[in-house]
Amino acid sequence: MLVGVILTGLLSVLDSTLVVPLLATIGDEFSAGSAVSWLIAGYLLTSTVSIPLWGRWMDLRGERNAMWVALLVFAIGTFIAMLATSLPLLILGRLVQGVGAGGLVPVGQAIVAGRCTGEERARLQVYYNVAYGTAAGLGPLIGGALIGVSWRWAFAVILPMIVLAGLLLWGKLSNRPRESEARRFDALGSILMTSGLTLLLLGIERSWPMSLVAGALALLAFVWHALRRRDGLIPASLLRSRTIVAAASVALIIGFVQFAMLTFLPRLAQDAAPGLNSGIVVVPLTLLWMLLGAFTGMLALRTGTKPLALLSALLAIGASVTLVVSSAYPSLLLSSVLVGAAAGLILIPALLLIQHAAPRNDVGAATSFMILMRNFGGAAGAAVVAVLLEDGGVTMAFGVLAIVAAAALLPALLLPSRSVEKQLIAAATRARHS
Repeated sequence: MLVGVILTGLLSVLDSTLVVPLLATIGDEFSAGSAVSWLIAGYLLTSTVSIPLWGRWMDLRGERNAMWVALLVFAIGTFIAMLATSLPLLILGRLVQGVGAGGLVPVGQAIVAGRCTGEERARLQVYYNVAYGTAAGLGPLIGGALIGVSWRWAFAVILPMIVLAGLLLWGKLSNRPRESEARRFDALGSILMTSGLTLLLLGIERSWPMSLVAGALALLAFVWHALRRRDGLIPASLLRSRTIVAAASVALIIGFVQFAMLTFLPRLAQDAAPGLNSGIVVVPLTLLWMLLGAFTGMLALRTGTKPLALLSALLAIGASVTLVVSSAYPSLLLSSVLVGAAAGLILIPALLLIQHAAPRNDVGAATSFMILMRNFGGAAGAAVVAVLLEDGGVTMAFGVLAIVAAAALLPALLLPSRSVEKQLIAAATRARHS
């Protein structure tokens, strides 16, 4: 079962990166111009805003129901994209793919979390993180190899992997809700959160002030609504937990810095070293994110998550300040190293801490909440830096990024001490066996 769960997460990551090297080819075929960017933005948007819906659905309807529907939606989107005869149809396929992908990672990680002790969770997350990092690195390489063939193969190669994942999971998932009683789905909460996040992301990407204001108001209304009911899309117990909110906030800020760097370091490398492959500059980021993440879950059991979060914030600050001082190629490489270490140090420990701190019946929602915050931070970071680079150049863009990175220190300080974290792990283990 573990291989099947890991494969579903790998599908989501691989599909998000395969298309990047093919954008120019697709744009030329459909004479699309800048509109081709929606093949990435649309996928990221729908995969991000749908994350909490999938996690809550799993808690209320069972893991088998959620996983099979997510795989089916992802497969339908892949078929639409592969057979698309126009750019609007291709974008539609990517939007549908994103909705399915929004369920694959959080549902898969929650399935793993629900079957393990605290130490087992940390060990199994190693395999998940290695697969995630490998897919993130392989996607652009595979996509680049398909430039001389056809962009449709970027979707065709995904289909047999979907079938394989389904076969590996067949008969191994439970359809028993994690709630003691199945409760009604939070339709109002879903509308408020989805519209709020969508409006915020569109407002950032398109520099629409009214969209930003409307998105912020919708999210405030969502929080007010969620705190008034126990069984909301994001349960009130999660929003009232200082540990969960602090860990998710750290993940949001580190995701903001990480994806801003991942997106724009190659662009800066093209100017700094025109003769080199611009993708080389993000190799340290990807490798350190993957390699450190492979064991920091276990490390957090011994040191606590708090020191790792503080160190991660300092490294993210250092990565941003490095580019304020210089955008020469060695500085780009150093920044890549620092931000890769920052992401590798905290993202898995923060996820595990949130799962330990969440009530047993809300593990799916808690996992989705963490991944939502990280992904939304990443989407917002890429959009904000794009606007700042256009308006104020490298110094302004990465100066603001350094300020954002420094903000991670506050939620990091609010994380529990190692002794309190050990108590949370023990309580979560007892609840799993009760």
